[in-house]
Amino acid sequence: MPRLQELKRYIALITSFAIFFLGLQSSVVRAAMVSTESQLVQVQQQVDLKEIQETVASDEARKLLSDWGLSPEQVDQRVAKMTPAEVAEFNAKLNDMPAGGTSVIGVVLFIFLVLIVLDLLGTTNIFPVIKPIDQY
Repeated sequence: MPRLQELKRYIALITSFAIFFLGLQSSVVRAAMVSTESQLVQVQQQVDLKEIQETVASDEARKLLSDWGLSPEQVDQRVAKMTPAEVAEFNAKLNDMPAGGTSVIGVVLFIFLVLIVLDLLGTTNIFPVIKPIDQY
């Protein structure tokens, strides 16, 4: 009997320490209402990014970009690094462009300008002639 009491005391002690230490490990959880608008913004950003990827993947755009010395992998990396604001601006301009051959040229020019801005900011180094602003 004394052994059983000792075993119970030992198990109770281990259990109480385990409960105490598990209580210290709890994390803070913040719950909030998720609005429909925030969900729509996220979905729209995904759709916009997919549209840009499809436009850049077109044969005409690939040809123009390769003429400028950009590989498809570089372009895909740049598109993947675009911020949501850049994606929205790009798609707004893309939707305002007329249909036809001039739209691809405009898209490629816009991408070219985005790449130049990224080079000026020092984010990328695609064009060796362009030095980042902080190096002047």
